[in-house]
Amino acid sequence: MTPGGRDPDGAARDPATLHLMSLNVCGLPAKLAPLAERAGHFGDHIERSDLDVVNFQEVLEPRTLKAIRGRLPSFPFVAWKRAVGGRPAGGLVTFSRRPIGAVSYQSFRGIRPTAGSLRFRARGTLNSRLRGVLTVELPEAGAVVVNTHLTANRDGDWSAQNRYHGLQRAQVRVVHAVRERARAAAPRLVVVSGDFNIASDGPLYPLITDGGAWLDPFAATDPVTFHQRFLPPGSPPHRIDYILVSPGTAVPAPAVGSPAIDSAVLFDEPWARPDGRRLYLSDHMALTARIPLPPAAG
Repeated sequence: MTPGGRDPDGAARDPATLHLMSLNVCGLPAKLAPLAERAGHFGDHIERSDLDVVNFQEVLEPRTLKAIRGRLPSFPFVAWKRAVGGRPAGGLVTFSRRPIGAVSYQSFRGIRPTAGSLRFRARGTLNSRLRGVLTVELPEAGAVVVNTHLTANRDGDWSAQNRYHGLQRAQVRVVHAVRERARAAAPRLVVVSGDFNIASDGPLYPLITDGGAWLDPFAATDPVTFHQRFLPPGSPPHRIDYILVSPGTAVPAPAVGSPAIDSAVLFDEPWARPDGRRLYLSDHMALTARIPLPPAAG
């Protein structure tokens, strides 16, 4: 399908924009239907949409990738890197209706917690090795898409004194380095999205946006992206998933609340199964953004 073509439901896609979605599919489900069943529902929604690119996190097994791929027939281009056992490295997979170019992956290998018990540090070091950053070039759009998933903060404490703080800070810096390399190679547009597992009201948020230099389409509304029912009792939900746009390319300042980017939250309500139960498609909600491409890419 060409960039300016039509999707299965007849919806015209705009070649002058990049419409992207990001979703952690909950590869280790708790109180959720099997992923193959859930993929049918979110896959149908994506197929009916005019999305160009979808970044998935927690695609942890080959069978999970197969189940999702089977539900997205109009996304012929699939980017991922093979890890041990044929699983997608970092659980990261990017689906695209636009042709893709070079694909690369960098893990967070070597990053260790700077606080906590010896057992916590060992576990955090191993977890860090299993997460990372996937970079995908979209040559005809003059863009690069970055997909990432950071280590989860299971304490629910977002302060700088928390034992996860140093680990997550170091991982964010790796994301920074990857996206800056991507920006140098394709300066017209770089879009970063994924599950950062960092609260937007915490001390690491300014680092995520590089002090506000990278545009955050959801900064003004700051929607929750993790369902409260999957949190411990009394724990407040936060925005921990992000879409970020490179500065000085697609959208002029001011970034916050800019009408140039159309953004939305999806899958915030449960769906009804045939047995009558209402279940969520993931423990996360999906974020979407429609980003204008630079004129030369139209």
